[in-house]
Amino acid sequence: MKKSPFFLLFLIVFLCISSIGSASGTGSPSAPISYKTEIKVKLLPYSTKFSLTPRGSYEIVNMDNQSLVPVSTLATFEMKDGKVLMTSGTASISSSKGFHVNEVKAAETNEVQISKIQTAYGIADVLYRGSFEVKPGQSSPLLFNRLDVENYLKGVVPSEMPSSWHMEALKAQAVAARSYAYTQIQNNKAKGYIEMTVASQVYGGKSKEDARGNQAVAETNGLYATYNNVPINAFFHSSSGGHTENSENVWSSQVPYIRAVKDPYDKHPGNYHYGWETVGQNSVISQKLKLNTAQVLTGLKITERGPSSAVKQMAATVYDKTSKTASVITLNPAFVSSPDRYRSFFGVSLKSIHYNVYSDTYAYIKLANGTETKSGHLVGYQVQKADGSTEYVEDLNLNVRTKDGSTQVKTAPSTFTFKGDGWGHLLGMSQWGARGMAEAGYTFDRILKHYYTGIEVKKL
Repeated sequence: MKKSPFFLLFLIVFLCISSIGSASGTGSPSAPISYKTEIKVKLLPYSTKFSLTPRGSYEIVNMDNQSLVPVSTLATFEMKDGKVLMTSGTASISSSKGFHVNEVKAAETNEVQISKIQTAYGIADVLYRGSFEVKPGQSSPLLFNRLDVENYLKGVVPSEMPSSWHMEALKAQAVAARSYAYTQIQNNKAKGYIEMTVASQVYGGKSKEDARGNQAVAETNGLYATYNNVPINAFFHSSSGGHTENSENVWSSQVPYIRAVKDPYDKHPGNYHYGWETVGQNSVISQKLKLNTAQVLTGLKITERGPSSAVKQMAATVYDKTSKTASVITLNPAFVSSPDRYRSFFGVSLKSIHYNVYSDTYAYIKLANGTETKSGHLVGYQVQKADGSTEYVEDLNLNVRTKDGSTQVKTAPSTFTFKGDGWGHLLGMSQWGARGMAEAGYTFDRILKHYYTGIEVKKL
């Protein structure tokens, strides 16, 4: 039957309206995809204004009235008058509750590009899988990515471990990251989300994915490290320095599966986290210790270590010029809440708490009884002068007579050098150790059972 020109025109108009309704957002919203094991991640836009470009099967919903909103290929979001303002093309819509960018039909090609995200590698436009929530914030909208845990892990594994490493190490990382994400969500139900940074674990989105990372996730699909049939808080770190530590010796609470274990495979030929040195300034550390102008920091010493030799407790020795007395200040918990806080307390960043500390000055002192002692300072000692009288050493430099004349000797350290091994909090799986074990022939489950005491690896 021959179609009339009127019928063809009607058909074209109808198709255009249908296309706008599904892609541009007029009409009622479709039911969004329900993710099997949903993860919600807070993303960090660099600017107070950012844009989203959906590619694939997506709809944008105004949460004020649960209505679709018209969009072109790009939507920009910012705060205005306490509401989220969305601009797309020439259209602008404000919402007091914000907007959802929903994935409405599953497809591998679905993705959303978001402008200027603060990634671990700098500011970049990033592709993400899943759906999104844009909510009112203070100066800028809050942005969240919702997606299934398996797709989430595709953006985590290569962000946390180089994809060139052995596949068994990558698979161990995938299981650890899956278990850690599960417990983070369970432990933060009130907050309702996890971070995209090391505050949770690094998540680089679809932009960070690669074939080997995706393979590691796929080959461990649904597997968790469990203790008493519950997924564990699978802490992991870069390098143990040769021995991991008990949880209570790093943070505060005892965790039954986070026990200190020897880690010989961590000392991989490529591991550059051994033999590091960091120098802290006496003046900065004195400020941290709240010393006054009459007090001189004369030394730092390690007074207690854990099974791995990690630092548990430190003390500072201080001379007071007013009272002419020396004292010892215990640092934990007076100045640090846990041993792990030593890594940032001294005004410098320490890679781990596997370290020794050295002052930049020391002297051999002949005592009144004729014996000698080695000291890291001279401040606070009494010295006998040429006329037979004595006085306390209190200046920062002391003029000492030598056979050739005289020289200035420092009486207190000006710097302290920290020398150590490892990188990270030393709890749970060492990533470099996992690499070493994998290259030695261990499977991912054996690797996990080495680092997490008494666990099983299984699907729930």
